[in-house]
Amino acid sequence: MKKDWLDTDLAAEQLGISPRQLRELRKQGVFKAGKHYRKKNPLAARPAYIWHVEKCLKILEN
Repeated sequence: MKKDWLDTDLAAEQLGISPRQLRELRKQGVFKAGKHYRKKNPLAARPAYIWHVEKCLKILEN
């Protein structure tokens, strides 16, 4: 069964970029919260993100 949402390291690997590049694209506004990524735990002081790889890939292909 394929998972839709992956943590940063796995998502970056699937997308063929580094985790740092993935985080930078989020900061630049390339990816939209709720659609392309979301917080793993919204209450965490230092959030970790999970990513919808298929939706992220569509953005990167354009």
